[in-house]
Amino acid sequence: MSKAFTKEDSGGEDVLLPPRPRSATGEKRYITPEGYRALQEELAALTAPASQQKDTPALQGEARARERTRRAQQLAAILEEVKVVSSEHPDEEHVYFGAWVTLEDEEGEETAYRIVGPDEADVKAGRLSVESPLARALLGKEPGESVRVERPRGAMEYTVTGVSYRPPTS
Repeated sequence: MSKAFTKEDSGGEDVLLPPRPRSATGEKRYITPEGYRALQEELAALTAPASQQKDTPALQGEARARERTRRAQQLAAILEEVKVVSSEHPDEEHVYFGAWVTLEDEEGEETAYRIVGPDEADVKAGRLSVESPLARALLGKEPGESVRVERPRGAMEYTVTGVSYRPPTS
């Protein structure tokens, strides 16, 4: 590990410093209320007394404890930096932060994403970072409009087929 990422006074052990925010200084990072609660819950679980933690004894070594501490510091820093944005929006026909968006690709396949902050993004779970090229292209669009996005495998065109600010009912 590079010494640039360790503390010199750590008594010989490598201690990772908390990561810096991804956005430029002074620039707000947004998060949905649900994302904020999820990060709070994760932090609470990480800082719970050892008797309440769900780790198996084999995972409670010194390295695991350092990892838990590092993640707790990271979450605390994130929670201080983010701004919670309500999903309620007066214009329910256009894509804005917090929207659930249904897209149809060039092959006719439909995919649904929620536009969320970078700290809660998880494409596999259908949460697309507002900083991603696709989300940036979708902002302000309405059903029937198309966007073209450059991807590593080539450009792809998507058509917005639905916008909602309420969770989809399954």
